[in-house]
Amino acid sequence: MTRILLIYLFVLLSALLAQCNKLNPVEEFSDPKLFKQLLRTRTNVLVLFAQSRNAINGIYKAFKEAASEVRGIGTMILIDCSGPGQKLCRQLKASPDQFVMHHYKDGKFHKVYDRQLTTKSLVRFMNDPTGDRPWEEEPTSKHVIHLDTPSNLSKLLKKHKRVLVMFYAPWCVYCKQMKPEYAAAAAKVKENGLGVLAAMDVHRAENTGMRTKYNITGFPTVHYFKNGEILATYEGENKQDKIVEFMKDPTAVPVKIKETPWSEEPSEVKHLTADTFDQFIKENPSTLVMFYAPWCGHCKNLKPEWVKAAAAGSKQLNNGIVAAVDATKETALSDRFKVKGFPTIKYFKDGEFAFDTPNLRDSKKVIEFLRDPKEPPPAPPPEPAWADIPSEVVHLSEDNFKSQLRSK
Repeated sequence: MTRILLIYLFVLLSALLAQCNKLNPVEEFSDPKLFKQLLRTRTNVLVLFAQSRNAINGIYKAFKEAASEVRGIGTMILIDCSGPGQKLCRQLKASPDQFVMHHYKDGKFHKVYDRQLTTKSLVRFMNDPTGDRPWEEEPTSKHVIHLDTPSNLSKLLKKHKRVLVMFYAPWCVYCKQMKPEYAAAAAKVKENGLGVLAAMDVHRAENTGMRTKYNITGFPTVHYFKNGEILATYEGENKQDKIVEFMKDPTAVPVKIKETPWSEEPSEVKHLTADTFDQFIKENPSTLVMFYAPWCGHCKNLKPEWVKAAAAGSKQLNNGIVAAVDATKETALSDRFKVKGFPTIKYFKDGEFAFDTPNLRDSKKVIEFLRDPKEPPPAPPPEPAWADIPSEVVHLSEDNFKSQLRSK
């Protein structure tokens, strides 16, 4: 009977706590010891330090709404520096004129929050606190219409007759290079009544369907829409004056700047094809191969590191070879070695595939690896669920809750 009562009280208490959290998802702290305990158990914490309660009247609603949305992903807490939290604020060196937000990652101070004071921005930050500032929050991009969802794009195409849309990914190097020119062009296009410039991050889960719909195979892809339909694709230079010129006459054929294939650039990297691969691997008993795609941002970042490593020379590399395969051209090799993403790095020993080496992302690590090639340790097995670990704790679920109460 006592056990039944304890289980009932536990369930009731859990329900009450859940209801309290639902009513106010923002936790409030003033005790330094409890705050330290929090940082030991939570890896993603955003702290709002308030000079007083009145000082946060304008932003607390957005902060609270964001805290509700990121529950399970991160923790958002309040410390009132004018009340019981004074001591804690001093210890954390927080002395806000009105308020300030500090982010803590893995138990340590990470950075001061520097994004917009909106629910949307707070949620995005908590979902990726180490990522770049979203493009739409950069002051220079105010004339670019940023599209969050496919429905936003549909509405824009109905509202405006002439629209240029840049479909991009945040990690894309070429996208980053184009952004300031595109933003500057957006202001001129708007000023001269030539239409509007918009942008959509198709790396977001809700927008990935746009890749198939508009045949987006690389980044950035810039389509010109007239009356809701694609009329042309911008393939000119990443210069604001060229973009403005294109908007004046989108049907004019631009001079496309052709990117030199990596295999044609001078370097010590050995570029392999389906015709040369097997013989080369057979003749070189220690070969590290990167399978890449020319449009892949991560591949472009790794490319100079690959070139540096190859330039180290045979002696430094212990007679190892640094090689590369364009998987978009050599699809047979890509399929043969089950390449699912880019870049994929594989090590070949004595003419045979040996193992994958996913963590070689700079020239120093590549050189160290080829001096003494070793297979990376396997990934640790997932931790078992608490319910699967033998103990005296009764784990309740929808299936056994009522039967447990009846049996005890």
